Amino acid sequence: MEPNAISATTWQSFEKQLRTYVRSRVDSQYVDDVVGNILLRLVQHSDALKEAKKPAAFVQRAAINAVTDHYRRRATERRTMAEVEAAASDTGKREVSGEDDAVSSLALCLVPFINGLPTRYREALTLTEIKQMGQRQAAERLGLSTSGLKSRVHRGREMLKHALTRCCALELDRRGGVTSFEQRTNECGKEC
Repeated sequence: MEPNAISATTWQSFEKQLRTYVRSRVDSQYVDDVVGNILLRLVQHSDALKEAKKPAAFVQRAAINAVTDHYRRRATERRTMAEVEAAASDTGKREVSGEDDAVSSLALCLVPFINGLPTRYREALTLTEIKQMGQRQAAERLGLSTSGLKSRVHRGREMLKHALTRCCALELDRRGGVTSFEQRTNECGKEC
């Protein structure tokens, strides 16, 4: 066994503590993603971790940053979905100005993409993201288990993201917010 190798028992204990920490801070549906991001950061910065005077503090800072980034991304998603809801309720003619030009314009483009999703995913996204319905309530309304709804929401987001990035070249800020976008020519056939 190499000197820096971690025993299976030590690893299991570490992972359990990490999951407990993350579970106490984020919704259960996001625990795996956030833990994965923390572990990825630790691997990417393994040299700094090895040189750290207090490795436990280094790991804790990585965990705190991953949780913070998770909430920033979720806030960005919610703002975008709120723009989609506003765009869907408008007549389609909406003037935008100021810093939010890109997000507002892009939100207008999302309506056809959401409407183009298969019904099961469109309904799940509409209830949880646009109408801000709780997951348990949305699952009951659709006749699904909570985990089934979470799966549909996740798949729907991925389908929406794929359709959008196929159609538009997005420029994001460091927090994942849209700063500008440009429609790719002949990629989607929709006018944004």
